[in-house]
Amino acid sequence: MTNFIKVPKLEADKARNALMEHNLYLKGIKTQNDKEFVYFPVIKKGFKTKELKKYKVVTKKSKEYSTTKSFRDILVDDLHIKDYIASYDTVGGIAILKMTPEMKKKEKELTHLFLQNNPTIKTLVKKASEHHGKYRLEDVKYLAGKKTLKTQVKESGCIFNIELGKMFFSPRLSFERERLAQKVKDGSTIGVFFAGIGPFSIVIAKKNPNCKIYSIELNREAHKCAKENLAQNKIKNVRVVCADVAKYAQKIKDLCDYIIMPLPKTSDLFLESAYTAIKKKPEGQITLYKFVPKASLYKDLINELKLFAKKKKKKLKVIFKREVRDYNPKIVQIVIDFKFV
Repeated sequence: MTNFIKVPKLEADKARNALMEHNLYLKGIKTQNDKEFVYFPVIKKGFKTKELKKYKVVTKKSKEYSTTKSFRDILVDDLHIKDYIASYDTVGGIAILKMTPEMKKKEKELTHLFLQNNPTIKTLVKKASEHHGKYRLEDVKYLAGKKTLKTQVKESGCIFNIELGKMFFSPRLSFERERLAQKVKDGSTIGVFFAGIGPFSIVIAKKNPNCKIYSIELNREAHKCAKENLAQNKIKNVRVVCADVAKYAQKIKDLCDYIIMPLPKTSDLFLESAYTAIKKKPEGQITLYKFVPKASLYKDLINELKLFAKKKKKKLKVIFKREVRDYNPKIVQIVIDFKFV
């Protein structure tokens, strides 16, 4: 028997994205449905996130994908690993494992069983470092399968080319990209700071063809890839810029209706740049992502934003906030949409 979340069919895509974002989707088990509902397999019973806690969790008989076994079952039943992490990230045809010490001891068996039970995965790598440096790069080490770190990701009707280890990309922000694409007003001017290979810029541009988007990224490899992704998706309303946002903000001073800052470790250090680029009348909206302690959640960041607003003789207006995903047992990634009024 397996736990499933019961979701009305009209809300299925949104709920599935939220489950993936929060690392709660139980992979390897078939999704079920009836006339009114879709049932997604989930890792645990209770949810605290706003998007998911409204849905009922039910227990049902489950079926694994034909000839496949869930990652958890491989770890627990086949390899008898106790300190397992029953999840992994997929970026196109590449799976990224985060290995515990016990998993490392059985690495060869694990890689063999993983690829055997996940036919859509062509390459298996393991996480070799946390995101680091000014380009937010994550080192990975090849384990098995096709020896490549290049792949394609399909999301929201768009296709992104990516090379792991050379550029930053988070598949867990797909829900956020879709949320903002639906929220912005078509015809707006948007600045995407730390834009990477262009996923926020491209998804928003695809759904809002009359927007003018400045997609700003310092990493030359990611910038080059972003240009290729624009061409591949036939996007005409995005200007990709290879620059430091702290310097480029002056060139788009008071121009943007929206600023998006998907750099969760240090976005708040660039508030001055965002304030420079955002429209003052009418006030534009800033979207900021941040890693914060679960114990304080929004409190510290909101206080920081209030202090910044006070220095500018403004007031902080919080429009929207939510937990995006767990980063580790003590740290969570949040997003806040706000204005200085």
